[in-house]
Amino acid sequence: MVTLANILKGKSENKDKLLNQSNLKNKKLPLWFINIDNNLINNTLIDALKILPANFIVYTNNTELSNFDNICFVEDTKNELNSGFDFLACNNKVDLLSFMKSWVVPIVSKTNNLWVLLNEFNAVKIEWNSYIFENNSLCDIYYAIIRYLENFKFPYDNKALVKNVINI
Repeated sequence: MVTLANILKGKSENKDKLLNQSNLKNKKLPLWFINIDNNLINNTLIDALKILPANFIVYTNNTELSNFDNICFVEDTKNELNSGFDFLACNNKVDLLSFMKSWVVPIVSKTNNLWVLLNEFNAVKIEWNSYIFENNSLCDIYYAIIRYLENFKFPYDNKALVKNVINI
């Protein structure tokens, strides 16, 4: 029988594998996958991510970027480890549904092609399944990431959010 405890255990094991492969130093921080197709936002966003209490694996074709203590750059990901991510920030380039089936919380643009399935998480009512940014601007993306980080601090709310992601 598949239980939430078993699923979360599998997520934790895959997270450990991703952290080990990426050489990120602090294993206790949440692990995030960033895949945003605008290089200007990507590069600008990197500076903002450096100061956050989280680990980031950033998909990019820019091989000139250097890793940081909490940021690792990759050109490819292994789908079987997707469930190890706590969240995914993207606009339209990724197979969002496959990440969501792996219990990864989406942070997406309002223009995402799955917008009909996604609504901003409401921690008071414990409903909905994502965090949404209005525009592809640094401020909007960063604000959505901060909202998720605030939720992540509360285990009950975060578990409810993860359950809502899979119950689409």
